[in-house]
Amino acid sequence: MPRRKQAPPEQLGLLQARVKTAPCVPAIRNAVAEWRAGGYKGATDTTRLLLNHWFLTDHRLPNGRPFRYHDSQREAIETLIYLYEVARVRRHKALLEKFAANTPGLRLLQYDGFPRYCVKMATGSGKTKVMSLAVAWQYFNAVAEGRDDYAKTFLILAPNVIVFERLRLDFAGARIFRADPVIPPELSIFWDFDCYLRGEAERASSQGALYLTNIQQFYERGGDADDGEPEEMTAVLGPKPPAKKVDVEDFDKRIAARHSPCLVVNDEAHHTHDEESEWNKVVRRLHADLDPGLAAQLDFSATPRYSKGALFTWTVYDYPLKQAIIDNIVKRPMKGIAAGIHEGRSDIASTKYRAYLTAGVERWREYRNQLAPLGKKPILFVMMNDTAEADDVGDYLRAKYPAEFGDKKLQVIHTDKTGEVSKKDLDKAREVVRNVDEAESPVNAIVSVLMLREGWDVQNVTVIVGLRPYTSKANILPEQTVGRGLRLMFRDLSTSYVERVDVIGNRAFIDFVEQLEKDEGLELGTFTVGKEPLVIVTIAPDPEKMDKDITIPVLSPILARKRTLAEEIAALDIASMTCPVLPRKEGDAVAQRFRYEGYDIITLQKLVEREYTIPEAQTAQEVISYYAKRIAQEVKLPSQFAALVPKVREFLETKAFGEPAVLEGAAMIKAISSNVAQYVTVKTFVAALRGLVIEQLTPHLQSAGRRLSETPPFPYSRTTLAARKTVFNLVTCDNDFERRFAQFLEDASDVAAFAKLPAQFGFAIEYTDSATNLRYYEPDFVAVLADGSHHLIETKGREDVDVAHKDRAAQIWCENATLLTGTSWQYLKVPQNEFAQLQPTEYADLLVLAPPPLI
Repeated sequence: MPRRKQAPPEQLGLLQARVKTAPCVPAIRNAVAEWRAGGYKGATDTTRLLLNHWFLTDHRLPNGRPFRYHDSQREAIETLIYLYEVARVRRHKALLEKFAANTPGLRLLQYDGFPRYCVKMATGSGKTKVMSLAVAWQYFNAVAEGRDDYAKTFLILAPNVIVFERLRLDFAGARIFRADPVIPPELSIFWDFDCYLRGEAERASSQGALYLTNIQQFYERGGDADDGEPEEMTAVLGPKPPAKKVDVEDFDKRIAARHSPCLVVNDEAHHTHDEESEWNKVVRRLHADLDPGLAAQLDFSATPRYSKGALFTWTVYDYPLKQAIIDNIVKRPMKGIAAGIHEGRSDIASTKYRAYLTAGVERWREYRNQLAPLGKKPILFVMMNDTAEADDVGDYLRAKYPAEFGDKKLQVIHTDKTGEVSKKDLDKAREVVRNVDEAESPVNAIVSVLMLREGWDVQNVTVIVGLRPYTSKANILPEQTVGRGLRLMFRDLSTSYVERVDVIGNRAFIDFVEQLEKDEGLELGTFTVGKEPLVIVTIAPDPEKMDKDITIPVLSPILARKRTLAEEIAALDIASMTCPVLPRKEGDAVAQRFRYEGYDIITLQKLVEREYTIPEAQTAQEVISYYAKRIAQEVKLPSQFAALVPKVREFLETKAFGEPAVLEGAAMIKAISSNVAQYVTVKTFVAALRGLVIEQLTPHLQSAGRRLSETPPFPYSRTTLAARKTVFNLVTCDNDFERRFAQFLEDASDVAAFAKLPAQFGFAIEYTDSATNLRYYEPDFVAVLADGSHHLIETKGREDVDVAHKDRAAQIWCENATLLTGTSWQYLKVPQNEFAQLQPTEYADLLVLAPPPLI
């Protein structure tokens, strides 16, 4: 999804109190941060390639929108990789000893026969995307690295049918692996993967396979016996998996038949602390049936807590709701202060709660009117005490507001006492979950007793009306309750728009919601019901200002990553390569004189010992093949392995040792397989090839241009500026400098029209960063001067390491646009300090900042 700009904490009105986390999390977080800062030392070549592709390469979706994984998703997968691959902490006991040694009284898992990690991520923060990254990481290491302790087979277990329905949207047909940038192009040759949903037969054999089902397919629920959990927890999470099993799915047999390690992923894994549950027994049974056993078990949940509220001790990553709100990844819950609103004196729910229902409907209407220009439909969600009250309130709302809630426009979903959707309503519930967010869906309101169960991932809930008493016997409940309305409606936006969900309810319900504030260490914003009108600022082209429209030409890309370097590799001049002479044995004269990148040989050996140590080789060809593979992955072209092998041999035979060398023989095999020899060889080839990986293409004009007036409307929460010279109704300003610069453009007499370029327009210029990753740069402003010349403008407060690359790319784009369109395009970067010193009044005053022509 596009990365959303983080809203400042003061804007959210949040308390920054420390929230207690799981015992291992703080030490793990520090270790992972240090590991990342050190360049992922100890990770396999394949893993480093994946991390670089996911998080250090810019991505564009087919519709042109930018895509970037959230920082929380990056931290979650980095944590799993670090623990499994680098620290190799693969047992619960070892996890506690290493990362929580000073915490007394911790509970050890009774069964500790395989790696088990729990990832805690707030509702709506994108757990499914982390699952897909974990699958790809394990699979590619198993296949591309040939590692037998990584999985090529995967089992994803959902706790119920509703969660299964949600997961199938992502995994059916392996959709998520194609829709998201999960698979690097350079590893696509290894991707041979099938996804199987419950009930699907095995297809032609593939290297990798993912099986998705709900846990009930492995057992049959028992009766209504007391399971020892509070009624409220059972209502939200469902009953504990019982011990009665029936074989209704053959996935376990099919997984065992693949004879490779399996990674089990439990979604909404709230019950996995009960080691005697049938769920855990199913997983352990699968581990016992597999010849190599499980690679690992990953438990994902927003609330992985024991019944008394403490987090599971195998929780390794914690992304709490508070942080998700601060980061603008979920909606901001707002408490409605219902001053002067009271319950009526009646046993009839629609009469007793009429004032609250009226307030909820009025607030929903405000959202409907404000969201109409944005093409979004809000959902009103009403929680009642029992099914009779839900039916009564549903009938009342249909009769009172037939235009908005009549007939199919309101759905009453019944749940049984366990929190499961009743069987008679199950098909209706599935239909609601699948389609309620679509513009074509007639549903405007949902009334239910609970409907708090995991899997109800409706995005368009904007108003929650809670009209039932809750108790707090289990700390797991508050986030689960509000969580049903937290998922973003505008999840494809990359602006700083702060979405909200308004919570209105009787005193008992609001008291319960306030428990969430205590649990998360936050203070929710408030609004006065009926007195504070809702305002959503919408940015859109203004029909009255079409004379200020600006057209930006569409040019073909001028950069592309080559799919093959076979000819370039064959043409490499090994003799001209620059590198130090390698020693043939320890302590010889060459070793004494050795210097590389400022290090002597002893220092360099220590620096690269962990990352550049290879398994003991028996032949020179083994070493050469290993080096060729590593070089191919470093330049992100693993398919060039075969072309590199003869060149690596030539390098070691004729160049590396300063004179011809015969590589066979124990002494020379030892010499060429040292970590320093590997480091120098890999670095020398990467330096020679890196500049050849990106291909320069000849640009051509794909279309005369796209008009800014084609930008779809979008919501915005930061500062805006009203201006006459822009085609939009308002100018969006991400900071004060941008606002001052926009005002300057508005006032400058030599500026005919200008605009802040919105991300929704989708204009970006490709460039390569210092590591030759393909990236995308989005300039801040575009302006047309009175003389007809067009200008791309970047306002810059601070400069990062890639600014020079962006500047050059923008200059090249402007030169090409000028040549191809006949219209003058120029690029200008305006640093904040220089702007303040110049105090310009005309745009011409800024031209002293224009960059020199490209050579």
